[in-house]
Amino acid sequence: MAVAYERLIYDGAGLEETNAALLAKTECYKMLGRYQDASGTLARIRMYALTPEERNTVLYQQELCHFLAGELDQAATLVAEVEPSSQDILLLYALVLAYAGRYDESELMAARCISWNGESPHLDELTALYRQHPAERNATAALVLGFLPPLGHFYNGAYGEGLLSAGLNAASVAFVVANCMGGYWVSGILGGIVALNYTWMGSVERSQALTEKNNNNATILFGERVREFLARVMEEPAI
Repeated sequence: MAVAYERLIYDGAGLEETNAALLAKTECYKMLGRYQDASGTLARIRMYALTPEERNTVLYQQELCHFLAGELDQAATLVAEVEPSSQDILLLYALVLAYAGRYDESELMAARCISWNGESPHLDELTALYRQHPAERNATAALVLGFLPPLGHFYNGAYGEGLLSAGLNAASVAFVVANCMGGYWVSGILGGIVALNYTWMGSVERSQALTEKNNNNATILFGERVREFLARVMEEPAI
């Protein structure tokens, strides 16, 4: 079906027919779980031919597809463009911003979402949840500590890996010292440079990689907690 809609566009359909075909093609991709293709198709829609309400709907669908495709940065960039005119949009906002690490904005949207039909009795619980949002590990601190193995690894909670890194760096230094003391200055220095390039600089790079990984994982885990909370609250019948 997606191919048929694309053929219709290629054959020179009018503006309205083209937009309708692109929307239909988007639905095909969504049914197949191909959300990245769906968001790309939505980006081809001629927005200038839409009413404000239609434009808002298309942007919402595009943000949703980015989110479902795991393209969180792209989804977050659309937050300011979609008018929060429904509870579904507020829900998507809250989730996108939580997974993007923009916790204050996410909390505001989540509060508005669960209070859509009147002030929610879960607002205090929501506030308590967002107080537990993860603190981002400092990339600069990780870089500096990475030059002092195993501190960079310890900063990221990788204690076993840190001890291994410290041992490898110690072995590299011992190699240099042993060769120099034996009179093999050239081999000691050159060999030491090569060894330390792998062990010492490797420790720095690994420390930075661990920091980025931990920050990303912590944000995703908190986003999951927000998702579970909102799903539970919104399933409860309105009083």
